[in-house]
Amino acid sequence: MPEQLNPAKSATIAYQIGNSLYLNITNRCSNRCTFCPKFTEYRLHGNDLLLESEPTFEEVMAAVGDPAEIDEVVFCGFGESLLRLDLVILVAWELKRLHDYRIRINTDGQANLVHGRNILPDLAGLVDCISVSLNAPDAATYMRVCNTPFGAEGFNSICDFIREAKKHIPHVIASVVTVPGVDVDACRALAESLGATLRIREYTG
Repeated sequence: MPEQLNPAKSATIAYQIGNSLYLNITNRCSNRCTFCPKFTEYRLHGNDLLLESEPTFEEVMAAVGDPAEIDEVVFCGFGESLLRLDLVILVAWELKRLHDYRIRINTDGQANLVHGRNILPDLAGLVDCISVSLNAPDAATYMRVCNTPFGAEGFNSICDFIREAKKHIPHVIASVVTVPGVDVDACRALAESLGATLRIREYTG
């Protein structure tokens, strides 16, 4: 693998957990979730995920290299990958072309609000799975847990995003962190009503 280029310095761009290769392409996020570990440290599984600047397409591809034993590539660092939609599309297209990797995106589901349009058709044929951080069964709980700048519209947009994702992406997951006070059963019912499978993540705060 070539020497890592200067803009991202010592931060890790690609890191492997199990059979999945994760891509850390931004630290920016549209939320400030109460449970996010980046507010205490930017290290994960021994990797430094604090980017001094965001990696380019060339840097991301160099960091990916040619791993032999992975099942999927996941866009998921300590930021919202879909804020860099153009880069996600370019990298996913290239990874499909070169290796036909399974592609997953972990997202807060607010990309349509951020970009002012429906971005999900752009991901069709490139993304095999999208995991959307639902984290609440209602807008009031969501605002308390996720500190969204979009208010109630943020929660409603996530629900719309999940519904729309079903039209373009084969596998749609809604995730919830077991933050005290969040009704997981109500989240499951909501996720299923939106057409998604619920994934439960344990709260470690």
